[in-house]
Amino acid sequence: MSNSTVNKKSFGLFLVWKKYQRRAEIMAPLINCKLKFIPHVFKNKYLRPLDYAIKLIASVKDIWLKKPHFVVAQCPPTFSALPPLITKTPYVIDAHNPLFQVEIWQNLPLSKSILNNALGIIVHNAEMFQLVNKNYPSAQLFTICDPIESIKPAQPQKRHPKQILVIASFDPWDEPIDLLIETMAELADFDFIITADPDKLALETAAKLRQLNNVKLTGFLATAEYHQTLCSSLASLVLTTSDATQPSGACEALSSNTQLIISKTSLTQKLFGEWAVLVENSSESIIHAIKNLSLQELDLAPYREQWNASVQQEITRLIKLTEQKT
Repeated sequence: MSNSTVNKKSFGLFLVWKKYQRRAEIMAPLINCKLKFIPHVFKNKYLRPLDYAIKLIASVKDIWLKKPHFVVAQCPPTFSALPPLITKTPYVIDAHNPLFQVEIWQNLPLSKSILNNALGIIVHNAEMFQLVNKNYPSAQLFTICDPIESIKPAQPQKRHPKQILVIASFDPWDEPIDLLIETMAELADFDFIITADPDKLALETAAKLRQLNNVKLTGFLATAEYHQTLCSSLASLVLTTSDATQPSGACEALSSNTQLIISKTSLTQKLFGEWAVLVENSSESIIHAIKNLSLQELDLAPYREQWNASVQQEITRLIKLTEQKT
């Protein structure tokens, strides 16, 4: 994708209050933003308020030092948009689905004010647009799916016929973790690679996962190593229990010409149904899909081009808004 339409006199700061997020990494240069990841200082959720306070100070400092014309804040947490509000810097919210689908984020102090004072709100798909537009009819909304960049391994890579990359975050909000463990246990002749952190799971669930001999828990991988793993896998497995969710893992499969097995929803059917394998959230459906995979090379370039054309159209609208308001 090209960022040739960006006004170089107007630049932004893209704030992400986590260790890494591929969507932000790809999107930031397209809207002429410097990207700032701020990982958690404390893993303990009871210390999260202190964690947010540290991130708030760091973000305000970045805004004062870099003096961006605008800020893009990835939410949730909603508080990541507090720094531009405090410093009176125009800001746009990149709204991930839980911001509007998990009640707590709407009920926290200042949440409504943060949303209502944003220049615009970016949603990730058409179904979320309908939901947010209904609840915030006066908001300036932009529908920007994850931008797609072609992913290729640094070294030529053959795909392993029994290797499945499970793209997950172990988020109990929208991932059927118990179903995943049950399915992998039934497929002992396949090898599953998971980069998510098992420490995020309940102790009993994590113990069940670690007992599976056909599961490799790598932890977070550097980008190059992750791409090697993705491009050497027979397929990616992405499961969700949530409607209106456009999983980033599915976009990574699209980026890398990797076969995709994904939970069937009205949205995933629209976005990936022409080339992915859609499954019900049942062990029988997932097992059947994996066993029926064949070693093959996909050419998903036409789908990437169509996808990115739609993304670029919305990004152009967003750029015009930031130029008008800064």
